[in-house]
Amino acid sequence: MRRPQPYDVVVSLAGHDGGKLYMVTGAAGERLLLSDGKLRRLENPKSKSPKHVRLVAEGVSPPETDRDIRQTLAQAAQKWAAAKEGKLLGER
Repeated sequence: MRRPQPYDVVVSLAGHDGGKLYMVTGAAGERLLLSDGKLRRLENPKSKSPKHVRLVAEGVSPPETDRDIRQTLAQAAQKWAAAKEGKLLGER
């Protein structure tokens, strides 16, 4: 699996925010900068190790506002939930 790039959607695997979706907004050295558009806005992203996140969806275009991030994450959450449900039912 490839390393998450800017504007990809990832899910947190570790920490108190485990299971939460974020958009990668940049990188600081070896760490990813993550935003959710609500608690973690573009101006104040969360720093997290790449090994503590998993790629959910590849990004399309850079977000201009926090609202763009929230909309992208909502769409990704629906697709991700549908994919997880299909796997639970034995579909591919």
